[in-house]
Amino acid sequence: MRMEDQDSQLWEAGLAVVRALESAGHQAYLVGGCVRDRWLERPLNDIDIATSAKPEAVTELFERTLPTGLKHGTVTVMEGGYSFEVTTFRRESGYSDGRRPDEVAFVSELNEDLARRDFTFNAMAFSSAGELIDPYGGQDALRAGVVDCVGAAEERFGEDALRMVRAIRFAAEFGFELLPDVWEGIVKQRDRLKQVAVERIGTEWDKMMAGAGPEQAMHYLFKSGLLAYVKEPLPEAFAQAAERYRLNGAPPQWEPWGALATDEATLGNLLCLPALPDPDLRWAALLSGMYIGAEDASALLRALRLGGQRAARVAAVAGIFERLGGCEEGERRAAWIGAVLDFGRSAAEDALDIRAACEAPWDEERSWLDQMTISSVAELDVKGDELSGYLGQSPGPWIAETLCHLLAETASGRLPNEKFVLLSAAKEMRALQREGRK
Repeated sequence: MRMEDQDSQLWEAGLAVVRALESAGHQAYLVGGCVRDRWLERPLNDIDIATSAKPEAVTELFERTLPTGLKHGTVTVMEGGYSFEVTTFRRESGYSDGRRPDEVAFVSELNEDLARRDFTFNAMAFSSAGELIDPYGGQDALRAGVVDCVGAAEERFGEDALRMVRAIRFAAEFGFELLPDVWEGIVKQRDRLKQVAVERIGTEWDKMMAGAGPEQAMHYLFKSGLLAYVKEPLPEAFAQAAERYRLNGAPPQWEPWGALATDEATLGNLLCLPALPDPDLRWAALLSGMYIGAEDASALLRALRLGGQRAARVAAVAGIFERLGGCEEGERRAAWIGAVLDFGRSAAEDALDIRAACEAPWDEERSWLDQMTISSVAELDVKGDELSGYLGQSPGPWIAETLCHLLAETASGRLPNEKFVLLSAAKEMRALQREGRK
């Protein structure tokens, strides 16, 4: 099924829920992001519905529901093979924690419900009769290509600090500009970001990295200084790099390890991010461009709760660039082979993909990788027990040390991956070690 057909079915299923509510005597509308995305002709992710019906009335009306957030008036309705969040018109007040309202009061008018929303293009509604309700100028913002708040930006961000990060994400995703008062509101309220759980920031940031405008998102994110106010401290190396960009932009000499930079006015290799379809490679390219090594890259992604497996992958790629950074020409092959052995062939492939996307391919490194017949101890044609038996020595830490030495020699092409050649080389190595200890 084509995407537009799927979207049309989802839209019509949402309108069917609206009509069911209206048939029971309630007001109901499609609201928020689905209306915005429909206007922009973007794919629909989900559909939210606002209604005058109280949660208990919604639950009684539909056969399959879930009490998603009764306190805030939300019931999930499952109809037509889809799920819809149906929320009672409400007014919010008191945001003492900088994230959620202290009080929620149900109201009877749609416009009062729309007034509590963050951005004007998220404060539109669509009726079953085909009418677009837009009391705060959401269509004007979409036509102008700007992010505008419902009411005063500083007040909106003071209510919910995560809205500042969302403003940046929307601007980058749609290719929009942040209006001056929106930017000023972010700068004035940025210290309130300390009230937001780190995983919420991580989720938004990750969406930016996977979105349509990661380079614009990172520019706004760093220039705003928001990251200095994250609830939990980020790695010092990253914090310092972000602060340098906020103050000065990227300095002319700023190049990632391996010269990924394409424009001295950007943060390292920022401009190549859209050329990388894989979000994890975007993370790796960004962090490598900031001189963030393996340890700090892993720490950052773990702090943002993006998952251990993803953190390990990004860290390995950052480690490849870190290892190659500053190498003299005559040392590069040995450094590259060592990096591949330490961080893995897949990390090396990822690093080569990043270089290619940044139009600065590592042709020699690609050739060296292709020439490596093995890249892990498991691929050696000799095992630890065979070493122990051949050399007549009890197992111990020396086995791992010897295998690593044999791997380095074989990967660099100095030894063939043949059992008896490797055993002989191991015997010679151990003899030299004993000689050296005398």
